[in-house]
Amino acid sequence: MTTPADPPPDRDILRIAFLALGAVFFGLAVLDRVLSLLVGFSSLLLTIFLTWLLAFLISPLVSSLDRRLHLGRGLAVPVAYGAVIGGIALFVVAIAQIGAREASDLVGKTDAITASIATLVGNVQHAIGIDRSTVDLAALVEDVQRRTLPAVIQGLADQTQMIAGSVLAVFGTLFIIVVLSLYAVADPEAITGTIRRIVPNRHADTLLLVQRTVGRAFRGFLRTQVVLVLVQIGLTLVLGLIFGLPYLFLLTASTGVLMFIPFFGPPLALIPIVFVALAFRQDVALLVIVT
Repeated sequence: MTTPADPPPDRDILRIAFLALGAVFFGLAVLDRVLSLLVGFSSLLLTIFLTWLLAFLISPLVSSLDRRLHLGRGLAVPVAYGAVIGGIALFVVAIAQIGAREASDLVGKTDAITASIATLVGNVQHAIGIDRSTVDLAALVEDVQRRTLPAVIQGLADQTQMIAGSVLAVFGTLFIIVVLSLYAVADPEAITGTIRRIVPNRHADTLLLVQRTVGRAFRGFLRTQVVLVLVQIGLTLVLGLIFGLPYLFLLTASTGVLMFIPFFGPPLALIPIVFVALAFRQDVALLVIVT
């Protein structure tokens, strides 16, 4: 009686490779479908996240008003929302009135700024002894300005038109976020109670621990970030007033916005004040950079 011969080792390797490649392909296909589904719900997920973030930020203010002024939560909620929305509205109006005027004036001085920076670069080149026949840094600065600045201005104009065209959709989304966050802030116990009923009882302690840990960590991060932003804005104001830098409102606004960028915010926030100092106050630019 003959026994069947064992399959060649090469055939086993090919079979394993085929199954492995099939598994990888199937996993990538599933991942692609999941990512496509998430992209389709991206606007909904972003709305939910922003709703949670707004409620998370305003809830401590509501609790503080209720505790210190004894307004009652029903009155503290509209007072807190009115203060926050009013502050945002005032900031937007200030940006539209002062910031837009300063930005327009700054763009109008592009040629003068380029000439000033080119002269500074030429002086630095002469001071360190680099021959202009080797490289002309001043001419390079002017060439970069001629090639890149029109494209940047056109891009900003296009983006402005796009934003203006979608402003109604943005306000609609903001209205939904504010309304949903109102419900979350007005009765937070109802939401947390619903979550506790959904989560199995054996995970109740874990859920409570996660809620407290995430809330404490995120609240600490926000406090630290706000303190850093206020410190940087204060330093920008002090330096601007001491050294007489122009476009002070635009400087402080851009500094505050850039500081909210994680990790890269602090170094990016230094660029506007250094740029203005180099362009308009070259006699104190070194002191501004060192400070």
